[in-house]
Amino acid sequence: MQEVHRGVEGIHLGIAAMGPEDRQIKEPLINDERHYLPAHQEHTAGEGSGPGDVEAPPEDPENKGNGVGVTVLMTTFIMLGDMLGLGSLTLPSVFARLGWAPALAVIAICALGTIYSGRLFTLLVEKVPNAHVFDDLGGAAMGVWGRRLTYCTVYLTILGEPIIFHLTSMEALQQIFYQSRLSQGLAAAIVAAVMLPLGQIRGIEDVSAVSVLGTVGMLVALTIAAIKICLTPRVESYSPPEIFHKPESPSTPFVAFFDAVFTFGGQVNWMRYVTSMKQPQQFPRAVAAVTSVMTVAYLAVGSVGYYRLGSHFDLTKPLTSILPQDAWLMAANIGLLAHCIVAYMINLNIWTHLLLHLFAPSMNGEEESSSWRGRSAWALVSIAGIGLSWAVSVTFPYFSTVMAIIAALGDLAGAYALPALFVLYLMRHRLPKWERVLCYFVIPISLALSAVGIISSVRELISEYQGHHT
Repeated sequence: MQEVHRGVEGIHLGIAAMGPEDRQIKEPLINDERHYLPAHQEHTAGEGSGPGDVEAPPEDPENKGNGVGVTVLMTTFIMLGDMLGLGSLTLPSVFARLGWAPALAVIAICALGTIYSGRLFTLLVEKVPNAHVFDDLGGAAMGVWGRRLTYCTVYLTILGEPIIFHLTSMEALQQIFYQSRLSQGLAAAIVAAVMLPLGQIRGIEDVSAVSVLGTVGMLVALTIAAIKICLTPRVESYSPPEIFHKPESPSTPFVAFFDAVFTFGGQVNWMRYVTSMKQPQQFPRAVAAVTSVMTVAYLAVGSVGYYRLGSHFDLTKPLTSILPQDAWLMAANIGLLAHCIVAYMINLNIWTHLLLHLFAPSMNGEEESSSWRGRSAWALVSIAGIGLSWAVSVTFPYFSTVMAIIAALGDLAGAYALPALFVLYLMRHRLPKWERVLCYFVIPISLALSAVGIISSVRELISEYQGHHT
């Protein structure tokens, strides 16, 4: 999500890991029942401890060592369904913006970084075994400031997720009804109308049954698109692939880089995955397996797309919107639309939970949330999310660039900078020297790239907007 749904915290996984009496997923995205002290206040002089270590919260005896949980294989399949998604539709444009050598290097770096990110998450969960969501780790490591860092990066990205799904749904709808020449405004309005009732679904578990439909839809879309790429004749303006492509502007390479980061994103969901496993220490194996499959798929889509299409196509559009229109492409976009609607439902649910928790926490209580005031608050916040997504999609219908902005806001920080920072706060003296050095290197590099990525993506967005309105 990549998905079916980025922003969702392992729906199937959570349900599978619960007992029959706990099938309802009621925990909000941000858990405010656990409050950790900063590391320097929690430190104890126990054996093997050192500066920066904290005493982990007590483990839950009911769930520790009882064999309840999800296997490595099941975790792998669920993560693959979550992470393999929309980002793959930008890969031909990543190659077209960068050229062969830089694009392959970026994909390799993202793949290796994803594998290492899995190790960081595993270390953190072993140190803070009762953590269930991302800001629990921040609270354990840095107290209030750790939580605030999480809110400003990981959760800010989550707030942007509905936008990309609204935009992609709009694009898919236009391609499905290409013979009717459906306008962007009308397509965006139809998506908003569909989402208004779906956004009132309160329990994330209520959409888990249809999430399989979204995964299948995405696979259908990618399969048809890949076949059409190979069968589509090259256009007269075809420009052959280059080893290094000269960027049109200084911001172009950063947009391509963050599109690639988005394709390997999804770490905002990893806390639910790793904490629901029978053997959390085996989480890196699942990450490595998923990353290997994604890397092969991404290389195939990106390299074949670039080889066949060259660089003379609309780089701001998803792959399913730049191929010749026919019944097969219509079927691909129907699959894409199914994926996006399911992902939109889930991410809008998380958007609503998050904002209610931050600004009206009393409305998230079990009793209050079922009252008229609670339902009204939910409706207002979810409608606001749909309205914002509609407005951005109509004003800035540039799929690739909007995706890059969302990735720059929190994907690097959530996958690398924050986990590395929290690991250093919690256990830096227990890490080998090479890993401490690596963490100290990853943090500033990730934050610097995020800052540059935000600036570059926004500049590219402004440039594209001005170019389409002059």
